[in-house]
Amino acid sequence: MSLTTMNEDIRVSGVILVGGRSSRMGVDKASLEFNGMTLLQRSVARLTPAVDQLVLVGSPGRPLPPVTTDKPVRTVDDPVEGEGPLVGIVAGLEACDADAAIVVAVDMPFVEIELVRRLVDRLDEKHRWVVPVANDRPQPLCSAFAVTALPVLRSHIDAGDRAPMAIAADLDTFLMQPEEWRNSDPEGRSFINVNTPEEFAALLDNFRDEMDILECS
Repeated sequence: MSLTTMNEDIRVSGVILVGGRSSRMGVDKASLEFNGMTLLQRSVARLTPAVDQLVLVGSPGRPLPPVTTDKPVRTVDDPVEGEGPLVGIVAGLEACDADAAIVVAVDMPFVEIELVRRLVDRLDEKHRWVVPVANDRPQPLCSAFAVTALPVLRSHIDAGDRAPMAIAADLDTFLMQPEEWRNSDPEGRSFINVNTPEEFAALLDNFRDEMDILECS
């Protein structure tokens, strides 16, 4: 039985991880413009229809680009910069006013709304983390958490763990295989991310090519 089935009034937060150093990109990823909006605004726009609240997790002392949404937005900082995504996930979940959360990285501009909903719906009392598998590996930075998982995450942080998948066994994590999520995202675009200027340039080129095809069709 899913959390959604147990409680039709379940609240969902969207946690966007914006606190990375962007060292390979050379500039702040959140501020990069894609199709007329920053990557941060695009992440907000993609998640807004599926959530009741948004939590933006940034780096200490680093201002975030402005965002627009009709949902409440809370901004929090990683407690320590550069400690990795697991620390940011904990900071985000702690700020959630919700039963469940979708966690995504800010550099994933194609997260599909139906995939997000499918991940949340697969949460239950046993499986408190749902992680899709794409390209033969888990995708923890596009996943769904039950907020009750927080004590487990905190204990791993206290033990020195920083890799997200280190928490998987203790949460009875459900690894959602492609055959289960593929109908929600046939091409797996939700898992595209950008880490370097070259990857971002290729993303822009591919997007322009797609728009040209649509305009000519």
